[in-house]
Amino acid sequence: MTFVGRFEFDKETLKKYSTQTVVAGVLMAILGLVGVMAPSLMSLVVVNFLAWLFLFSAIVQGYTVYKSYSGSVGAWLKPVMSLIAALLLLFFPVEGVAAVGIMLAAYLLVDAYSSFAFAWQYRPNKGWVLMLFNGLMSVVLAVILLAGWPFSSLVLVGLFVGISLFFDGVALIGMGLGAKKLTEEEIDAQKQQKKDNQ
Repeated sequence: MTFVGRFEFDKETLKKYSTQTVVAGVLMAILGLVGVMAPSLMSLVVVNFLAWLFLFSAIVQGYTVYKSYSGSVGAWLKPVMSLIAALLLLFFPVEGVAAVGIMLAAYLLVDAYSSFAFAWQYRPNKGWVLMLFNGLMSVVLAVILLAGWPFSSLVLVGLFVGISLFFDGVALIGMGLGAKKLTEEEIDAQKQQKKDNQ
């Protein structure tokens, strides 16, 4: 087994996932650039995506309740609320963007925490600084979104989703390329260092 940061990988797993990480990073960065260039469109795409998720959830939950708990009024509450949320987002997408703005700010703060935690775990390997920077960008975007809410949500939701996706993609590309550059000597040196520290 090979030790990379605080995670344990074998050499082939590291090589396999480094390529997949770079590919995922490139796709995310491209999608992020689309969001940056057309932020209002990205905002509406995000709201419609959420609406269809709520609608699918309402159908699945409703079917489950119908089959198992059809006599319970309380059991119908969740599918009905999911259906109402879906319909509101589908028929009032612009207003829905404001609601999504608050959810996005919360997501960005959680994303920042996740990025900081992963950067801490992944260091001192190449690419950990990009993940740390990604977390800092998520905090900045969350603060800006909350400061301009709700009036700027139509543009900012799509713009910030695009920026966040772009930096997530860049961070993944950096980590994947960093993992590819690990030579046999670096892997052995990290393994030896881990043994010495124990």
